[in-house]
Amino acid sequence: MPANASQNTSTATNTSSNTNANQNPSTSPNPSASTNPNAPKSLAEKALLIFILAFMSSIAPLSTDMYLPALPNVSKSFGVDDFFAELSLASFFIAFAFGQLIYGPLSDVFGRKKPLYIGLLLFITSSIGCVLVDSIYVFIALRFFEALGGCAGVVIARAIVNDRFGLKDAASIFALMMMVSSIAPMLAPTLGSMLLKFFTWQKIFLVLFLLGIALFLLIIFALKESAPNLEKARFSHKETIKHYKIILSDKVFMSFVLSGALAMGAMFAYITGSSFVFIKVFELEESVYSAIFAINALGLMTCSMINARLVRSFSPFLILRCAFLAMAFFALVLLGVGVSLSGALGLDFIPKSLQIIIFEVALFITMSMLGFLLPNLTTLAMARFKEYSGTASAILGMMQFAIAGLVSFAVGAIGANTPFMLSCVMALAVWLGASLFLAFGAKHAKQAQ
Repeated sequence: MPANASQNTSTATNTSSNTNANQNPSTSPNPSASTNPNAPKSLAEKALLIFILAFMSSIAPLSTDMYLPALPNVSKSFGVDDFFAELSLASFFIAFAFGQLIYGPLSDVFGRKKPLYIGLLLFITSSIGCVLVDSIYVFIALRFFEALGGCAGVVIARAIVNDRFGLKDAASIFALMMMVSSIAPMLAPTLGSMLLKFFTWQKIFLVLFLLGIALFLLIIFALKESAPNLEKARFSHKETIKHYKIILSDKVFMSFVLSGALAMGAMFAYITGSSFVFIKVFELEESVYSAIFAINALGLMTCSMINARLVRSFSPFLILRCAFLAMAFFALVLLGVGVSLSGALGLDFIPKSLQIIIFEVALFITMSMLGFLLPNLTTLAMARFKEYSGTASAILGMMQFAIAGLVSFAVGAIGANTPFMLSCVMALAVWLGASLFLAFGAKHAKQAQ
């Protein structure tokens, strides 16, 4: 990153940090550090670390993406309405959000690896339970506990990046992690569709069970402990609450987190409703839907890869402004096509196939912009609290996935399984996130300059 961009970012991340430092000096951010003694010593070690962190970040999202093509099969298998199948997604997202509040502070006190062991064991046992269950209500409960275990990987992966890299490299590492972890959702629906051709939907959870075991072994043998000051750490409810208050009162941190959470809400609306839109409304085959899902994930991965290079030459604020504006514009295009497909505009002379293509193109670009948004928003937020990376990561993840879970629930509750309704929910989430960042994030950028 050039000197001016680094200076801007450093100044921005220090804005209003003096108050926090006075409250608790140990949580005062130090984003200016460009080197870290815990950083990987070789390219091979760095590549392995990125792979493990991406795997940790992917294991829980895989639990949704792999069985998206099976959602209609799930509701049919249990003999229930589609709402219950979507409720299994919503319960997963909600547990995924609030479970991070548990693992974040624990990882600051007991280290990064011990909470990971507990979370993965819960994920593994819940996954095998989903194979054996014969009640939709028990299935929804098991999905809740599966997420409660799987979220440990996501929250602790962010903390490890903050432990082992300075601000100069963190944005690039987060982008590379997103690029690698995007391969999982890109391939997951295709793998899910392939399994459905030969087996029942329950076998998808058997695969997740095996992936959980593989990650568990990787963490035991290939991941080093990185949490700072463990010999001095003692768990205290009062200290944990105090740290939560300090982080939540940081307006700069919260502006980055909430704008990213709303943008993620659009993605989760897409994840929840897209299978019904493409399979039931557009009458596409499951394999075609899986290919479309993979293409959209490829766009996000590509933008993450581009972002990893851009952050070394341009200010994260500039990248974020451009990405939010592009996302807001194509969300508008998506909504327009959704209205057209509903027949409200009387554009029957436009072939439906062409409208579907335009719908997918707008969806592709809207989702791809997350490859620029999420790594930079995460980096700027996390850089403010180096000493308590786990707690900061927990708040960041909780806010993102709580809002995303509520959006996912809303998609099922209001029946947003049509192009028009789905595009309405997605556009609203995108516009709110963009407005929040452009109103407050831009203000912090001006202060930095």
